[in-house]
Amino acid sequence: MDCQRCTRPAPGRLCTPCTLRLGRHLADLPHLYTALGAYLRPSSQTRDRLGTTPAGPDAPLGVVEDVLDLVGPGGIVTVLETWRQALHEDAGILWPSSWGDLDGRVRRAALGLRDHLAYIQLDWPVAGQFSTEIDQLHQAAARHIAPTDRPTVVGVHPADPGATEVCGGRLELPHGGTTVRCARCRTEWGPLQWLQLRRRLERARAADRPAA
Repeated sequence: MDCQRCTRPAPGRLCTPCTLRLGRHLADLPHLYTALGAYLRPSSQTRDRLGTTPAGPDAPLGVVEDVLDLVGPGGIVTVLETWRQALHEDAGILWPSSWGDLDGRVRRAALGLRDHLAYIQLDWPVAGQFSTEIDQLHQAAARHIAPTDRPTVVGVHPADPGATEVCGGRLELPHGGTTVRCARCRTEWGPLQWLQLRRRLERARAADRPAA
């Protein structure tokens, strides 16, 4: 699997820059996970990417649904433990069972993956897929902890044609970007696709308005 970031030096290997970035992201994720807990307490202040509170006070924050997805089942802890189990199975290493609170499980899973970076870089066939998913996970967490230019919310993701349920995620346009992304399911729409989706949203809003 290609690392999808730059040209690999040889088949089956991650390049050195991708491996270094992967190591940094794995080191960051436990801190990001802890800091995300602030967003589940409405009275908490914004924290930086290492979980420390800045000197200046910030307005209280409400619970953010996207954060619940990251810190709950299926979020950061599940992604890390699933990949760690896959690595242990592929490398023929005994897989340690999960135990303890979620913060501890995230720390142990991230450290366990970092301990095998050499194997991941040189010998793991799915290293590119793993690196890409960790990059996306890190980005999803960091955008709440240390936002630079916040995206513009342009609507709510409706049900896709043929779907039985509405996604309900926020549709966001990144600062300076042209691609709209659902903050919940990560579906993306380019400029032309977004134009078509916006027309659907406008028709839905018009249908919901009470008759004059």
